[in-house]
Amino acid sequence: MNANHLEKSNILIRYLEQHGHVPKDMASLIINETRVIEFKKRKHIVSPLDMHPNMYYILSGAVRGFTREDGDDLTTWIATEGQIVGLTLFSKQFNSLKPQFIETIEPCQVILITNTLVKKLLEEFSEMSMICRKLLFLHYHEAEERNYLIRLNSAVKRLNRMNDTHPHFYHRIPLKYLASYLGMRIETLSRLRSQLVNSSSS
Repeated sequence: MNANHLEKSNILIRYLEQHGHVPKDMASLIINETRVIEFKKRKHIVSPLDMHPNMYYILSGAVRGFTREDGDDLTTWIATEGQIVGLTLFSKQFNSLKPQFIETIEPCQVILITNTLVKKLLEEFSEMSMICRKLLFLHYHEAEERNYLIRLNSAVKRLNRMNDTHPHFYHRIPLKYLASYLGMRIETLSRLRSQLVNSSSS
């Protein structure tokens, strides 16, 4: 076990400890059975050709979840450092017929948490059940926020809401992905951003 992997694994363990107790034996299992992976920009972590129900803890970088509708990409969520993403529940045959993708927006370093490891942690440590319930609540809250944002009846309201809840997206996420996430045309988002710049400088 090299020092770099131990350091990265401990970041994940500290994240889990925010949501519940992590016994020493559980921490050791996580350290021994996870690995750090690096992805270049615009690489698929998950695609319809490779839909393993694994999870990835983002150490650095940003990713987006998207699907395709009539040839167009629809960005459904965005995640950055300190978040867990992935297909956690269903094997390929149980997934929706709509294609699902997770793609890196920036170069990313992630910790791979296999579905096999998750099952082992749940079987051997009761603490993992509590942690999973809390993480599930966080993901549910994010989904609720996304549903609320996309139903706001004006582009300005959606942009303002995103700036209130995820201000780091504004300058970090490329325009085309941000526009898709907000449910508006790129031209509309570009115009609104120009208006915000002009109003802040006047």
